[in-house]
Amino acid sequence: MFGFTSGPLATKLEYTFKVGDEYLVTQVIDQTMKQNIMGMEQRGETKGSYEMKYKVVSVAGNTAKVEAQFIKLRQHSTTMMGEIVWDSEGTDETDLNKLVKSMMKKTFIVTMNKFGRAETIEGHENLLADVTKLGIDKERLAGLKQTFEQMYDKNSLKNSFEQAMVFYPDKKIIPGDQWEAKQEFPMGFPIAVDNTWSLVSINGSTGQLSASGICSTSDKEKILDLVNGMKAKVDLSGKQGVKSSVNVKTGWPAEKEINSELKGKMILLAGGMLPMDMEVPVELIAKTTFKFVKK
Repeated sequence: MFGFTSGPLATKLEYTFKVGDEYLVTQVIDQTMKQNIMGMEQRGETKGSYEMKYKVVSVAGNTAKVEAQFIKLRQHSTTMMGEIVWDSEGTDETDLNKLVKSMMKKTFIVTMNKFGRAETIEGHENLLADVTKLGIDKERLAGLKQTFEQMYDKNSLKNSFEQAMVFYPDKKIIPGDQWEAKQEFPMGFPIAVDNTWSLVSINGSTGQLSASGICSTSDKEKILDLVNGMKAKVDLSGKQGVKSSVNVKTGWPAEKEINSELKGKMILLAGGMLPMDMEVPVELIAKTTFKFVKK
């Protein structure tokens, strides 16, 4: 007699959409930036926690419109320039807190496809619609608005949304299969990541996936507006590792962890107290986690 054993069943991983489905998404970021300025190492840290709500409001074929809004936003940064804090649940006595408070529960629409890509962003201008009513000095407001428009513009929101998602291939896969997917860094940094994804395992309705990525600067001439009013360009490269658990029935992530390491340079552009451009060696280490809870 001959015995036969069958291999694992191939699975089609994709996002499924149902009007009314809601997800609470919690993001935590812990980032360290080391800079070498005139032979002295400067260390900056950014810790942030963000809560967003996603609600599926319509479905058409392989895409869905997802209504998104910030529920909570807190970020604490320390640099050689000082300390910067904004907190949507903090005191109303600071301009930064007033600004982020005005952004909470303002909706915008993400059209996403079944592979995890954000195809369009609509209504992002709603986030900063009320900033002129906050009583912030016009000159101060102009600087803050310019920075936050860069951090929460259409492209940054698209990249932030996609950072939380897992990208799926358009074919059935089994554990051990790999596929390629490219994405951009969120929050204004012009960094592209070439990820190689892999399905690690499936246990019941839970799938474990991992990815390794190569990071590179996609636009070395892009000018960044820093919160302290300075402007800069970056040229960074490095690597990224990702682990994620997903619901194989719906495609939506349950948890995701991203670890990134980048090295290169930041060019601080002349202006204000800086008489000429300054090239600063930079090392960036970041850990970002996401947790999805279906409401």
